[in-house]
Amino acid sequence: MRSVVGGPEYLQSSPMRCRIRITGCTRMEIDKLETRRPKRLVRMMILLSVALLIGLSSSSPSSAVELPVLKTTINDFARMIPPASFSELEDRLKLFKAQTGHPVVVVTIASVDDEDMEDFGRRIFRNLPLAEADRRQAVLLVVARKEQKADVQIGADLQSLFPKPLAVEKIQLQVEPYFNGLRPDLGIHAGVHYIFGVIRGDFQVGRTTEAEALENASKHGAGAGAIFALCLSPFLAFFTSMLWGIYATHFGVRREMRLFMGAILGGGTARIVATLMEMMGRYSDSLWYFILLLSIVGGLFGSLTEFWMAGDWSGIPRVKDKVKRKPEDNIGI
Repeated sequence: MRSVVGGPEYLQSSPMRCRIRITGCTRMEIDKLETRRPKRLVRMMILLSVALLIGLSSSSPSSAVELPVLKTTINDFARMIPPASFSELEDRLKLFKAQTGHPVVVVTIASVDDEDMEDFGRRIFRNLPLAEADRRQAVLLVVARKEQKADVQIGADLQSLFPKPLAVEKIQLQVEPYFNGLRPDLGIHAGVHYIFGVIRGDFQVGRTTEAEALENASKHGAGAGAIFALCLSPFLAFFTSMLWGIYATHFGVRREMRLFMGAILGGGTARIVATLMEMMGRYSDSLWYFILLLSIVGGLFGSLTEFWMAGDWSGIPRVKDKVKRKPEDNIGI
């Protein structure tokens, strides 16, 4: 039987003192009622924690880039390599594998989204269809087109040749210059060529070898500047002095003055050409003096119009006979 203790006067008292008491319940039952709520709260917190962990574990694979079926040569998912270049690079990879026993795999991806580039590379390396012995000898080159980043993953037997993070930096330097060009596949070719060179011993990740320095100079056009200067300077010096010689002869400038000005024009032309060609790459001082000598000789020869333009030529005004000839004097000419 339940009753309200204290009557209406008790219920109408202050809210802070107002309480409803239940009669007929033992102390044990009251303790059970008081401890039931904390237990329910703990149970609900445990269930929420488990649900949260399940949600996080199920959502993490969806945030990562899904990997399609991989090949052991080229996987051009970003479509960066034209067909002809693809065939050439694939042949090089197969030939290198046959000669050295080291598989080199190329993977291009449009974007890695929010995934770390190195973590993505490790995940691809684990999913390569290679036997464990081949995996220890393999090298993986990963290129992300949107992020313009490259990564390299190395098998256990080759890690001493490709110390990280320096190996990743070297590969990035090989691939990066071609990202925004018309042929981004050339960067992939350069990266593969560098990997080949490190495995063969031509290049070293820890230092710049002579072969690597020569290739870097060639990529920056160091030799092209010297070749252009050697070909252009003497020709332009001769052409400039030739124009000077024609008009100097027309105005009756003495030969000594024409030769002097021809030498100056030849040397000045060589200096201008050399300044322009040094933008492509510097060359030695001995080569510069040789080019200067050829340009001065070309300038001197260009100013000697009476020798190399001897004869009746419209460019050099000839002195005509002051004595007017009769028509019959020209018979038989």
